Amino acid sequence: LNTFKREENSPFETCVLRHSKLNNYMKSIRIITLLAMAFFSQINQAQVTEVPVVPTENTEQLEQARVLQEANEAKEIQKKVDKAEKDAMKAEKAQKKAEKELKKRERLSSDIDSKRRSIAKDSRKIEKLQEKMVKDEQKGKLSPMAIDKLNLKIDKLAKGIEKNKEKLEKLERKQ
Repeated sequence: LNTFKREENSPFETCVLRHSKLNNYMKSIRIITLLAMAFFSQINQAQVTEVPVVPTENTEQLEQARVLQEANEAKEIQKKVDKAEKDAMKAEKAQKKAEKELKKRERLSSDIDSKRRSIAKDSRKIEKLQEKMVKDEQKGKLSPMAIDKLNLKIDKLAKGIEKNKEKLEKLERKQ
C-alpha cells in the first residue's frame, strides 16, 4: 500500500537528466564568474589612481636642469649679441677712420692746389711789376726811390714764392 508510486526512469533518461542539471549548474557558475570578474575589475579601476610617472624630486631636478639650460642658451645668445655689437663697433670705427683719411687726403690735395695757385699768382705779379718797371724806365717816369720800392716788392714776392715752393714740396711728399 504504497500510495506514492515511484516512477522508475531508464538509465539513459537518468543520465540525460543529470547532464542537463549539470549543464544548467555550469551555466550559472559561468554567469556568476563573469559577473564577479566585471565587479572586481570595476572596483579595481575605481581604486587605481594615476601615479605620476616622475617623482617630485625628479621634477625639481628636471626643472633645475631646464632653468640651467635656458640660462646657458641666454648666455650664448648674449655672447652672440655682444660679438655682433663689437663687430659693428669695429666696422663703424674703420668707416670713421676711412672717412677721416679721405678728408685728410682731400685737404692735402686742396692745400697743394692752393699753394700752386699762390705761386702762379705771385709769379704773375712779379712779371707785371717787372714789365711796368721796364716801361716806366723807358718813358723816364720812375725815380730811383720808386725803383727801389718796386725791387723790394719783387724781392718780397720772390721770397714768398720760395717759401710756398718749399711748403708745396712738403705737401707733395705727404701725398
